[in-house]
Amino acid sequence: MPPDNKSSRSSYTIALSGILMALGWIFVILSGVLPTGRLFLLFLASLIVATAYFELRISGAVLLALGISVLSLMYPGVIHALAFAIFAGPLPLIILRLYRSGLSKFLQYLISHSLMSLILIAVIRIVGLDSFIVNRLNLETWLIWLIIFVAFQIVLLAYRYALLNYEAFYFDRIKPWLHRK
Repeated sequence: MPPDNKSSRSSYTIALSGILMALGWIFVILSGVLPTGRLFLLFLASLIVATAYFELRISGAVLLALGISVLSLMYPGVIHALAFAIFAGPLPLIILRLYRSGLSKFLQYLISHSLMSLILIAVIRIVGLDSFIVNRLNLETWLIWLIIFVAFQIVLLAYRYALLNYEAFYFDRIKPWLHRK
């Protein structure tokens, strides 16, 4: 139950932040340890960031995502920490911020998909994954980029749908339970 006075509210915020950070870090650790379900576990970690957005506002959610990213550098390592920090951490913040901005759905999709697609393209180019795939599979470069781009757009659409359904579930079921007297 979130308290009413200021010092109790601060204690509640600190405790909730610690619990959410530990839970998010556990999901990132499991994504690095378990042989399957890695994207699903990163998805669950991103829902923890969304929960922080609902309870702690945007600033608390950003700090939580940064904290999970830093902890993930220690374990499971740089690759999973970067996957969380670049994609899973910021994505719910971008989508929820745009969703609440009052922009049309088309502009929300356009901005979020463009931003995340540019990040994906930059990561692929920096890592050199595109030339590796082209050399390995002997496919045309434009075909590889088209497949990656279309698959990523489908993933973003599915993620947005799941995130907005989680938001409705959170406000219908979880928040009343957290704030019960």
